[in-house]
Amino acid sequence: MMQHALFFALMVAQTPVEGEAPLDGGTAAPPVASALDELAWSPLVDLFTEYDWQRPAGAEPFNAFAVPRAHLGLEAQWRGVRGRVLLEGVYSTQGGALIGTAGDSVVARLREAWGGYRWRFLEARLGMVPTLAVPALEGPWALRAVAPDGLEAQRLLAPADLGATLRAEAPKGYGWLGVAVTNGEGYTQRELDARKSVEVAALVRPLPAAARPLEVLLAWQSGSTGTTSQRADRATGGVWWNGAHFGGGVDAGYLLGLSDDGGRRGLLLQAFARAELFDRLLLGARVHWLDRDLGGGSTDNSWLDVVAAVGARLAAPLEVFAVFHRALLSPLARASLPGSDVAEFRLTLRLHWPPASTLSSEL
Repeated sequence: MMQHALFFALMVAQTPVEGEAPLDGGTAAPPVASALDELAWSPLVDLFTEYDWQRPAGAEPFNAFAVPRAHLGLEAQWRGVRGRVLLEGVYSTQGGALIGTAGDSVVARLREAWGGYRWRFLEARLGMVPTLAVPALEGPWALRAVAPDGLEAQRLLAPADLGATLRAEAPKGYGWLGVAVTNGEGYTQRELDARKSVEVAALVRPLPAAARPLEVLLAWQSGSTGTTSQRADRATGGVWWNGAHFGGGVDAGYLLGLSDDGGRRGLLLQAFARAELFDRLLLGARVHWLDRDLGGGSTDNSWLDVVAAVGARLAAPLEVFAVFHRALLSPLARASLPGSDVAEFRLTLRLHWPPASTLSSEL
C-alpha cells in the first residue's frame, strides 16, 4: 500500500503544469482554449433625464421633469456571430392614445432585437434592426442628448425598423455601402401595406488616414406607408468633419411624400457644429429648416428649429447640458401643428455605458 502511494506521488510531481515545460525537457501540451474566451459582450445603458421649461406661442409657460430616453440592453459577439436586444422606456399613451397603462405609466418596448453574422467585410442582420441613414447622420453630431437629427425629430425617417440589412465595409476604413429592406412604418408601428421599403446608403471617407474625419453620405429610400401605400421616398446627402474633438457639417433631405400625402414634396436642410475642450467642456449648436410643402406656391409652410447647448463631462459615462431650443413656424405650419412653436430651456443629464464601445455605434 505504501509503495502504491509513493508511486502516485511521484507521478503527480512529474506531471507538467499546463503551459510549463515537462521535467524531461520535452514539449508541453498547448493549453486548451475555451470557446467562451472568444465571447465579447457588453451591457448597454443610455439614459437622458431632464428638467424642461417651455413657453408655447400664445400659451402660458409649462415646466416638468422628464425621462426622454431610457435604453437598457445587451450586445454580444462570438466569432462572426453578433446580436443585440435593446429596450426603451416610453409613456403608455405615446402615439396619441387617450388611455394608457396604469394611468400613463412609463412602459418598456423593444427598440432593437436582431441577430447577424459578419464574414470578412460583409455583415448581415435580421430582426428589428437600425436603419442606415439616421444613425449615420447622428454619429458625427455626437450630442443626441441635446437634440435628435431633424429626420428623426420630424418623423421623416425611422432610426430602426423590422427587416434586414447588409453592409459592406471598404478596405482601410474608407467607408461602407449598405442596403436595408424593411417594413417602412418604423419600429413603433405595425406593417400596414404589402410593399416593403428599400434603403441604399454609402458613407465615404475620401481622404487618407490623416484626414479621415472628412465623411460624405449619400442615401436613398424607396418607401411606402399606410393602408393605401402612400409614397414615402427620401433622398439624403451630407458632408461633415467627424473629428474626436471638433465636428461640423451640413446635410439635406429631399422628401417625396409627406404627412400621409404621397404627392406632397418637402425639403429639409441642416447644419451643426460641436466642440470638446479640455476633455470636459462640451459645446454644440444645430439648426434645421423644413419646408413641408414645396409645391405650395407662395404659401409658406416651413419650420425652423434652432438648438444651442453647453455641457460638461463630469465623468466618462456622465454628462450634463444646459440647452436652449427655439422652434419657429410659419403661420400655416403653426395652425396645422398647434403647440409646436415654442421657446424651451432644458437641463439634461446623460448617463451612458459603455462610455466608448467598439461593439455599439448606433445608439
